[in-house]
Amino acid sequence: MDLQRTGTNGAERRRHKRFRVKNETFAFFGEYTGTLVDISQGGLAVQCAVFEKDPDFSTRIDLFDAKSRFYLPDIPFSVVGEMQPVPASIFSRLMVKRFSIQFGPLTSEQLAQIERFIAEQTLADS
Repeated sequence: MDLQRTGTNGAERRRHKRFRVKNETFAFFGEYTGTLVDISQGGLAVQCAVFEKDPDFSTRIDLFDAKSRFYLPDIPFSVVGEMQPVPASIFSRLMVKRFSIQFGPLTSEQLAQIERFIAEQTLADS
């Protein structure tokens, strides 16, 4: 469950439907690399390993899917939520976290590429 899914009154806050990705698609932001969980026209969820302290993300993210040769660099974003889907080990400083990311202002070309990625590289509802 995505922590940013509902507002304080329980109403759905998302404007765009999320889609699960077919292939392992990577997200690069600053010194961090994660894998896409899902994506929409307005944002995405990414899962990555981080150390104990909260990461200091850059303000741009690059998306890369080797299988489809999709690459979209320099997408503006902000982190709007986070959760820890896997319990952290008391013996490790490394944690796996899922971050909800909202896209910033996109160019028409970036939006077109995201829409193409959604059409071609995501799973249909089952």
